Amino acid sequence: MNPQPLENLSDLTLLELVVWREAQNQGHEGMRAVAWSIKNRVAKPCWWGKDWQSVILKPWQYSSFNLSDPNYRKWPTDTDVAFATVCEVCAKIYVGSDAQDPTDGATHYYAKNIPLPPGWGNESQWINTLNIGLHKFYKQRPPEGSGDIHMEEA
Repeated sequence: MNPQPLENLSDLTLLELVVWREAQNQGHEGMRAVAWSIKNRVAKPCWWGKDWQSVILKPWQYSSFNLSDPNYRKWPTDTDVAFATVCEVCAKIYVGSDAQDPTDGATHYYAKNIPLPPGWGNESQWINTLNIGLHKFYKQRPPEGSGDIHMEEA
């Protein structure tokens, strides 16, 4: 893949790039979980965006798209085995042929080797739905007495 402005990428290519940057060393299931957490955000429009592009490119949501992150300038090569796996995983999730969400609705994840990000608030507000590879996946706990999840911008 040739470096180019992110806004010029198709939704699927953008999904592939973010999953490759964020989870290329996490194996098939780790890649799948990251892709599903992104799909879960797209399915629940909120402060984080309303479609694939706005969700993925929302500032400070995916560290590999932050200018200060070393992965920001990385692009996969045509011979990258991890990228081939990412493309296979993402295509199935994007078109809906992978219908089993391993994250149980997670919309957030972060690396296990860091504490809960401060902007997330208190850990009691979150449900840890999956730990796989280097990532922990979360969805927001519904408010008391509510079956719905309502998120405010951090």
